Amino acid sequence: MGHGDQNLNLPGDHNFSPDPKRVQELMALIDGPFHLGKPATDREAWDAIRSSQLGEQLLHEARKANELEPLNCFTNEDCLYVIETQDRAPFDKLRVPVAPRQVLLPIAECLEPDGQYLPRIEEGIQQLCAVNSWTFPLHQLGRKLYDREAYFVDLVSTHYAGNLTSTLHLLEDRLKPKTCQLIRDEIETRIFKPFEERVKSGRDGFWWFIVNHNWNSVCLSQILSCALRLKEDPEERAWYIATVEKLLKHSEDSFEHSGFYIEGVGYWAYGYSHYVLGAELVRGATGDQIDWMQKPRVEKASHFGHRMEIQQQAYPTFADCKRDVLPAQWLKNWLNNRIDSNRKTRKTAVPSKAFDPIHFQFSPIIHLLLFHQIDPNQAYAVDEGHEIRDWFEDVQFLISRPGEKSSSRLAATFKGGHNGANHNHNDLGTFTVLSGKEELLTDPGAEVYDKRTFSVQRYEGDLLNSFGHPVPVIGGELQFPDKTYNRTGFGRDAYTVLVDATFTEQRDQVILEMDRAYKVRHLETLIRAFRYDRTSDGSVEVCDQVKYSQADTYETALVTYADWQQLHDGRLRISANGEAIEVEVSCDQGELEFSHCVIQESSTPTRLSWRLKEPILEANIRIYVTSIQP
Repeated sequence: MGHGDQNLNLPGDHNFSPDPKRVQELMALIDGPFHLGKPATDREAWDAIRSSQLGEQLLHEARKANELEPLNCFTNEDCLYVIETQDRAPFDKLRVPVAPRQVLLPIAECLEPDGQYLPRIEEGIQQLCAVNSWTFPLHQLGRKLYDREAYFVDLVSTHYAGNLTSTLHLLEDRLKPKTCQLIRDEIETRIFKPFEERVKSGRDGFWWFIVNHNWNSVCLSQILSCALRLKEDPEERAWYIATVEKLLKHSEDSFEHSGFYIEGVGYWAYGYSHYVLGAELVRGATGDQIDWMQKPRVEKASHFGHRMEIQQQAYPTFADCKRDVLPAQWLKNWLNNRIDSNRKTRKTAVPSKAFDPIHFQFSPIIHLLLFHQIDPNQAYAVDEGHEIRDWFEDVQFLISRPGEKSSSRLAATFKGGHNGANHNHNDLGTFTVLSGKEELLTDPGAEVYDKRTFSVQRYEGDLLNSFGHPVPVIGGELQFPDKTYNRTGFGRDAYTVLVDATFTEQRDQVILEMDRAYKVRHLETLIRAFRYDRTSDGSVEVCDQVKYSQADTYETALVTYADWQQLHDGRLRISANGEAIEVEVSCDQGELEFSHCVIQESSTPTRLSWRLKEPILEANIRIYVTSIQP
């Protein structure tokens, strides 16, 4: 939840409820309660998994989760500490082991149904239900939620509910009856009742009802997974499908028409995977009669994970994306591997992993993979290969690759857009350069989340503001929004304008107007031209044209986590793991002075900067990057 997110009050008697006719139509398509998993009593299904390599893997992961410290669930006191101090770091360490145990121990009990895991499962359920609020403590403003005077359904609370519902479905005949009733009662009180009240009344509606980012798809799909299994009345189940169908369309707006996902690769894996979950829940509950995955916009978004691979399993890390991000193979290839009687062809030339890499956090997704793909032990990749470029014009994002015929090892990215995106970093005009798999000129990636990250002070962080990105500093000013203020959606008036995009087999060029990214009155022109050359050993050139109505300062920068050294002629050599580049920065209108510093944040990249010694009215600055062949 970002600073400025507010719940919604619709005017008059308007509400978020679905059309009653749609509810009736859906009720005709569904049968009894539905869950993606199989109960432990289905021995054929579980014994087949137990006898496979996947079964061994799941048991191994379950045993590891069972030993994770701390062994107990977090407590009310732990939650209250976060509420009162806004310091999430100690709590994050406490809650990390909870979800894997919730997900994996019930599965282990199904694989080895001898009761060895049941005491721990029962204990975990009791401990979680004893916590006053399932809402993440940093999402709680004051003590109303903690004191159970109100409920806010968020990412964390819906995940707990989804995991508990899966446990009930798998082990209902083995858990104590009072434990089963406790799960039902707690989810009704904490999830269903507050959700239904807000949808039907249109008052105090959760702000994520209408956002186009991961909160919408995650919360809605997890709620739906609970409702389809726990609601006994078929009309209620149909109402939940209709409501999710209506509200989940906002998530589809996060899929640009080019197929780009506005939150980056990491949050595509989170948000889009939950869109897939919602779609497959509805497809399963309606007996394949409704399939949202066939929508053209959704199908195009399914290729995002593949298209964003720069080269050699390196991915862009713009916005709040971790530097080691690696999209799950199952998600990139889901449409090729799911059970689908309507699919005409399936690619089987390139083996892929059905589970790795995966985090055992979200039980409904694990059961989707176990029982709704053709073979959970063997999946296949959609071996599309890579084009020499991926250009997403609607968001001004470019990936340039050398191509199979080139001897160059260089690849690069270039980004425009606006500074009001969810999980935004102020990075308009940012670019990265890779040699092989090493990103030598980088975007620094996400910071470790703390109390500042989603607050009004977000852009005090030098990994998030433009100081920590390879973009200009104009008249001493960083890009807008500045360090003094942030709120959800703020920053859309800081944007770039596409001037030119020219592509050939040999070269890529994108030119952006960037002056609107800065609040400097006497800035008349700031144009950044990005040029990628894949001939010979390859090169990347970034040229800035700046013009003021009154003389002022100009500075540009590069960011790296790699080793670097300055050569005798002023060029830089930047290297890591046998890959290396040389960088030359020049300006004909004035003398540049070089400086460097280590950014002191949760990660510590080096900022390499060049500043014109004297104020100028106009100047052209060139950054030229060439490869050093190994």
